[in-house]
Amino acid sequence: MDDNYRKLIHDARNPLNNISVHAELSKLALQTSADIDKAVASLDVILTECQRCSATLQQLADELDTDK
Repeated sequence: MDDNYRKLIHDARNPLNNISVHAELSKLALQTSADIDKAVASLDVILTECQRCSATLQQLADELDTDK
């Protein structure tokens, strides 16, 4: 596998990890103290990381199209 693809895959995994962590934090905030502000902040991070992951995947798709 080309090093560019490895880097893009690695770059896509980082936001997925952040999404997972912040989903757990949101769940915990809502379950334990109903701290809506903490949950909303974590959900904002999740949305940002989803956009980041989408951009990385688009970059990967563009790289694959270029290789044709």
